[in-house]
Amino acid sequence: MGLIFVFIAVFVVLVFPVYIIGRRCGIKNPWVAFIPFLGVWIVLFEAIGKSGWYCLLAFVPYVGGIVIFIWTAVELPARHGRSRWWTLPLIVPAVNLLAYWFYAFTLPREAPAVA
Repeated sequence: MGLIFVFIAVFVVLVFPVYIIGRRCGIKNPWVAFIPFLGVWIVLFEAIGKSGWYCLLAFVPYVGGIVIFIWTAVELPARHGRSRWWTLPLIVPAVNLLAYWFYAFTLPREAPAVA
């Protein structure tokens, strides 16, 4: 039973920054980030101005996950008028867990998407 609580706590800690990004970008349903597997990708794609349906690319073997991982890390800062230097910490494994927290909480409360 304790293992389940640990799993849920880790899941929430990993997903919460994406939820905050969704709220600050004005996404209609940022709570979708808490849906396992695809929720994070749906919110991130909507935050960069793309359809949430792009998250299905995650199911393409080998390349799909890597492509959407890099694509969102490159587009996210660009769409919010931030430096492209944000891409580096968002791409580096393990560092990106902390980077998404910093990104989410330093994003202005009403972050308009830059075209």
